[in-house]
Amino acid sequence: MKAQFLWVLLFAILSTACSADDAAPLQRDGANSSTPNIVYMTPTALRTLVPTVARLKPTATDVEMEQNEQAALEAAICENRLERLYAAASDHCLAAADGYFCSGGLPPVVEPSAEALNAPGALAEAARIDSLHSASLADSRGGGLLWLRLEEELLADALLIGAVRISSRSSATSGSPKWRSFIVETDPMPSDCATAPVSGALVVQSVYGRSAILNINGVAAEINGTLIVITRDELTRFIAIEGQILLVAYGHSVSLNVGQQLNMRYQAGDWTKPAQLPGKPILLEYDLISNLPVTLFDRPLPIPQPGYAQTQGGVNMRAAPDIDSRLLFQVPAGETMSALGISSDREWLHIRLGNGETGWMSAELLARNLGEIEPVYDETPAPPQRYGAFADLASVNVPAGGNLREAPDTAFRVMRTLPFGMRLKLLARSPYSPWVKVNAGGNVGWMALFTLETKSVISSLPIDYTAPLPPRATPTPSFSYGGGHAYPDPEGGY
Repeated sequence: MKAQFLWVLLFAILSTACSADDAAPLQRDGANSSTPNIVYMTPTALRTLVPTVARLKPTATDVEMEQNEQAALEAAICENRLERLYAAASDHCLAAADGYFCSGGLPPVVEPSAEALNAPGALAEAARIDSLHSASLADSRGGGLLWLRLEEELLADALLIGAVRISSRSSATSGSPKWRSFIVETDPMPSDCATAPVSGALVVQSVYGRSAILNINGVAAEINGTLIVITRDELTRFIAIEGQILLVAYGHSVSLNVGQQLNMRYQAGDWTKPAQLPGKPILLEYDLISNLPVTLFDRPLPIPQPGYAQTQGGVNMRAAPDIDSRLLFQVPAGETMSALGISSDREWLHIRLGNGETGWMSAELLARNLGEIEPVYDETPAPPQRYGAFADLASVNVPAGGNLREAPDTAFRVMRTLPFGMRLKLLARSPYSPWVKVNAGGNVGWMALFTLETKSVISSLPIDYTAPLPPRATPTPSFSYGGGHAYPDPEGGY
């Protein structure tokens, strides 16, 4: 009886709630509505006195959908524009000579010669330039990209990305190259393009395996790798993304591992000398550098995540985030590595060794000084490579011709001898020797790296793990120079 009374009471309440006085007005045919107040009844297995309800979230209106589509279109246009700018700049300047500035984009403001660098591909002798200011990448017509090819004895080159002011401080009477010491200031670059750099930046790379010594904003920098310099809010940020960086100011030295940065404070408007002693390194600010065009670097490399990892004992590095995947190296204790990403189960780190090799290691086996790792993936991404002809073209540089073999070792059969100067397409590199896989007019085979002339970055070519081992070889991975893979001359070059 009591149950019947409760059901009658519930029916009365619902009838009152749905009376004509409180009814919602009818919508006109064809009118848009986000319908935020519709209540949906969720069926339940048992009868309940109170209905289970869920409010439907408003759906996007046609106007909002059009805005989203327009934003996506604009982003795609912006990204395409940047890619075209980067590719054209690469063709213009990646092969420029030492001792010159090369413009890959919009003309910079140059002192003392206003006519210098007035077109893409234009060269200007660095010794004749005192200062320049490059254009922002946010410009719809393109942007500023410049290479500073330092004198050969300085063992480094620089890339100016976007809005950068740079001026030489080397004395003409000192006898040292003009751009050994310089001042740099970078500007923010607001853009609607999600893939555009957020700030101008100076990228300095030493010759591979060598240390360069420069003075930047009053700080002595010994660079064995790649250093990024960005200024903002009276701070110069020295950011290490490859190798080892030693910074010295007022007699105090700070060593940066890859994934770290040092912030030095300056007086407003004066970048000639720091206003304080150097402090301790911090984890790099990933958002500042995540969109830098690494394919324009003389030595392309993936942007590392904040911080670094170290081996405490021998640790296996594998080709994929799986215990059953191919073993690449047995990395000894004491190696410092950058982190590039993490697997979706958070158990494997994608890391980059000091020699440039990449692979996967179990995260729990490593000592870690890492910040938040943003990229999450399980498929190993391809390493960055240069654009266009600099990506995968080579030519035979042996006067008597170069041997094309079935596999990457002299123990394998010669398929044919290729004539001097013949152009080839690079396909891959060997997993155990300094050889590369090439396509020579439809003939695919292997050639020793020293028999070829190329501007390609060999470490950015994929590794062909299917290459057969020579009869005398052992499949045990080693940790020798370059891991036994095809690499450029360790005495210099890229």
